[in-house]
Amino acid sequence: MLSEITIAHLYMPPFLLYLGITALVYALLERIMRRWLDWTWHPSMARFFVSLIVLSILVLKF
Repeated sequence: MLSEITIAHLYMPPFLLYLGITALVYALLERIMRRWLDWTWHPSMARFFVSLIVLSILVLKF
């Protein structure tokens, strides 16, 4: 897991970086898996769990 990130002497939490990367990766996955996500029983819940999985992988791996 990353520690604090400094940009122009401002300390930013790594969670903000993780959320930004998660949004980009989720947008790509959502475009690829759109038909499958619309077919699921609860599409918005499936989309939420896909984004949660991506965020969890980023936090655990970096």
